[in-house]
Amino acid sequence: MAEFLLYGRTDYEEVIGFAESLRHTGQRIGNVRAEAFGATVAGEAKLLAGRLVDARADLDDGVSLHHTIGATSGEALGLQRLAELHVIEGDRVGALRLLDEALPLARWSPIAKHLIQRVHGTRIQATTDPDLARGLVDEAWASLGLSDMCGFCTVMLAVPSAIACAIAGDVPAAHRFALMAQGSAALWQGTAWPGAVTEARAHIARAEGCDEDSASLFADAAALFERAGQPLDAQRCRASVPA
Repeated sequence: MAEFLLYGRTDYEEVIGFAESLRHTGQRIGNVRAEAFGATVAGEAKLLAGRLVDARADLDDGVSLHHTIGATSGEALGLQRLAELHVIEGDRVGALRLLDEALPLARWSPIAKHLIQRVHGTRIQATTDPDLARGLVDEAWASLGLSDMCGFCTVMLAVPSAIACAIAGDVPAAHRFALMAQGSAALWQGTAWPGAVTEARAHIARAEGCDEDSASLFADAAALFERAGQPLDAQRCRASVPA
């Protein structure tokens, strides 16, 4: 439900207000689980909205609180989101360290099928070497069983997989993952996921030597991210358009 709030039509400031209210209520009545959940959702919303300093504080609190009560699902999610923040800041070594902590927690979580794909997706994004990232794509998909799959969450792994394959020059695989991402993104209505799929297709067009198409797709992706309220994703796509 939190992911539908974060990737739906609800404004991020509204999500943050709801999450912080829940957190404060949890603090007041001594419900650590509510406090931890509220802190994490607030951190996720601030991360997506580009408020990195505030996001780090909330996510750190969420991870700590979830760890205190032994809530592995919340702890894994918080670590994965912190890893995303590290990637944005250019600290990919730090991101991979956090993901190494998150993966076993996600694997044995009661909601593993909603966590594992996103952890693997961020691992691929955090890896700068194209060949190594391409290898992580195969490793990630080989590690998934049927019980690990969620149609809604597939986009979180399929998009990074498509981009990594495109950058590594494996265009057929990139197209295959882009189709998977498109099918998953279609399940989320009114979200930023079409922007992510469009960004993946921009990388594929670039790998195919279609620079004009690639530039147009990056610009389209930036507009979709901007409309969804994710300025840092929009900025990344705009920066990918040749001057």
